[in-house]
Amino acid sequence: MNTSADDRPLTTQLAPDAISTSGLVRDFGRFRLGPLDLTIPIGYVTGLVGANGAGKTTLLKLLLGLQHADSGSMLLLGEPASEANPAVREDLGVVFDAPFVLPDWTVSKTGRATAPFYSRWDADLFGALVERFHLAPEATVKSLSRGEGTKLMLALALAHHPRLLLLDEPTSGLDPATRRDLLDLFAEFMAADESHTILFSTHITSDLERIADHVRVLSLGRLVEAGTVDDILERYAVVRGPRRALTDHNRSLIHGLHERADIFDGLIEAAATHGFGPDVVIDTATLDDIVVHLSTAEQEVPA
Repeated sequence: MNTSADDRPLTTQLAPDAISTSGLVRDFGRFRLGPLDLTIPIGYVTGLVGANGAGKTTLLKLLLGLQHADSGSMLLLGEPASEANPAVREDLGVVFDAPFVLPDWTVSKTGRATAPFYSRWDADLFGALVERFHLAPEATVKSLSRGEGTKLMLALALAHHPRLLLLDEPTSGLDPATRRDLLDLFAEFMAADESHTILFSTHITSDLERIADHVRVLSLGRLVEAGTVDDILERYAVVRGPRRALTDHNRSLIHGLHERADIFDGLIEAAATHGFGPDVVIDTATLDDIVVHLSTAEQEVPA
């Protein structure tokens, strides 16, 4: 995918953002999400990344009404994200990292039990996805493997023809072949309609490099970076070298400086390479580098 903003179809340019939050706060005391001003563009795959405890799952639960915000506002597909807004819920497909249906239900019963909640429920599509995923209709949910449970949740999420998929670590703990199958399915979902949108929370950044167009980086409940995948990768570089090459000036240019023994490494903005001499090596940054070092840098900022 990795389409640029300029390539966005006219219909999606004129549409509201798929997700928009303004001043969103959820304070647990030990952890605080926000204030968070966040937009997720319609028609794209956006990766929501960050270290464990960054606030990714909390944000998704707020959007779904599973938790209540202390302040701020949220819009889903241009409408208020509230439990009292069933029209919005019709357009959402949700996959968490574990099945949310009763463990003693069979695969086929999960479809029958879910159908009454959606006016666009497509029993034929659900059956086709169950067959595609090689799920036994009479198998109980508790008997399914981790990958099979995720595939069942995807079948339930897709069978009512959603416009927006919210995915919380859907590929975590899966083998490479299963992960590839799921990523292929996400690509098919996006290709089916230009208004389809995915918000994909994950810590497996290699998956995002395959399918994501945009990235939002959270650290300690704050948004620390946002943009297209291409723009963010071009914006940063990794610097490493001997500690003797560090000066007061170039230390200030490094995000998430990591010093050990006689060497250091960290993240810099690509425009700041002039601040370093010939003793250091500057390499292209990966998404993983960006998440790790920006998260470390955020932790070092005084509260």
